[in-house]
Amino acid sequence: MSIQVLNIPDLGEAEGVEVIEICVKPGDIVSEEDPIIVLESDKAAMEIPTSLGGKVLEIKVSIGDKVSAGSPFLEIEGDADEPSIDVQKPVIDSVIAPEIPQTLNRLEKSIEQPIIASPPQDSSNQGSFYAGPAVRKLAREFGIQLSLVAASGPKNRIQKEDLHAFVKARLSGASNSAFTFTQPNIDYSKWGSVKEQPLSKFQKSSLTNLHTSWINIPHVTQHDECDLSELLELRTQLNNKYELKISPLAFIAKVTAEVLIEFPMLNSSLDQDLEKIVIKNYVNMGIAVDTQEGLIVPNIKNVQEKSILDIAEEIAMLASAAKTRKLKIPDLKGASFTISSLGAIGGKFFTPIINPPEVGILGLSKTFPKVVAKNDGFESRDFLPLSLSYDHRVINGVYAVQFVTQLGAALKDTSLMEKNFK
Repeated sequence: MSIQVLNIPDLGEAEGVEVIEICVKPGDIVSEEDPIIVLESDKAAMEIPTSLGGKVLEIKVSIGDKVSAGSPFLEIEGDADEPSIDVQKPVIDSVIAPEIPQTLNRLEKSIEQPIIASPPQDSSNQGSFYAGPAVRKLAREFGIQLSLVAASGPKNRIQKEDLHAFVKARLSGASNSAFTFTQPNIDYSKWGSVKEQPLSKFQKSSLTNLHTSWINIPHVTQHDECDLSELLELRTQLNNKYELKISPLAFIAKVTAEVLIEFPMLNSSLDQDLEKIVIKNYVNMGIAVDTQEGLIVPNIKNVQEKSILDIAEEIAMLASAAKTRKLKIPDLKGASFTISSLGAIGGKFFTPIINPPEVGILGLSKTFPKVVAKNDGFESRDFLPLSLSYDHRVINGVYAVQFVTQLGAALKDTSLMEKNFK
């Protein structure tokens, strides 16, 4: 038996995540992977499990605490013969994001004078700014005045990404005002009764992410419609045969993954220096889920290797987890392409906004009946509106039209769907 102190695992880009629930108490016996605490980030709630089974000696956090990767959260007496973790060793604040040294190297090579006009100083004393210790330390190291940095975090909190954007804007000679959120200060009550409703954490996160995507990516949207009649007929047959209820979205996700393999540029990302395109040999399909807290986009890993039935089960599982705030960090990371479906709601075409660092997103609207000519007569068919938004820095119009055309043809190929159903 040994006593171990376990730390918060990697939370991706999230820092200062709030503890909203504690699932155990001292004296409890837990198994490996049992949930210990629940954290709430800007995007989702997530369970933090123990990596070691044994007896809980101490919970080192309380509800309402803000924690980051590396923060100690559990002392446990377990069977594993592992070395004790040094909880005093700094994990986050001493780490500089990888793009910053590269940025500084480019600065030194490209100019003789520092791009940051002000000399290095203690920016934490420059007025009252909402920023954590790690951000203030980084600002001091770069000599950045926090008063010049546009904040994108909740409650106008300055984040590391804001410092990165500030440096990149100075490198390119661009005005930092492009990254500033502006809204006129108007007293709307002059014209009648009003009510103020605070934005939720998810809404604030969406506001930042959507704005960042829109100002950084030149969006172009290609609209088209495809005949979905054969797919819907096959779906009905398969559902009746196997006594299932598979939504059309699972079929479309599988077919889209197959077509993306033939159009790999739409399954790529630009690198941070905008010098290379990273083409992925996997298709991790983001599926936008509407929840009471806002839109959340978990993703299904390696869709190209899975059957339609498997995809349908994962869509249902992720949608349920999103709506009950039980998504885990891996569910939200690593998407290579996204589908946003409004098919159950209505509408015909729309312009979905790209989810960086992806370069494409497919919008699906509600199918509609359309009368088409057939032989010497006419026939009513079911058509699906498609809206492909793409990053014009990577994808040109011809490539996008070819993709949408090929996707429409593939959605009519019932043999492909039968082969990949189970």
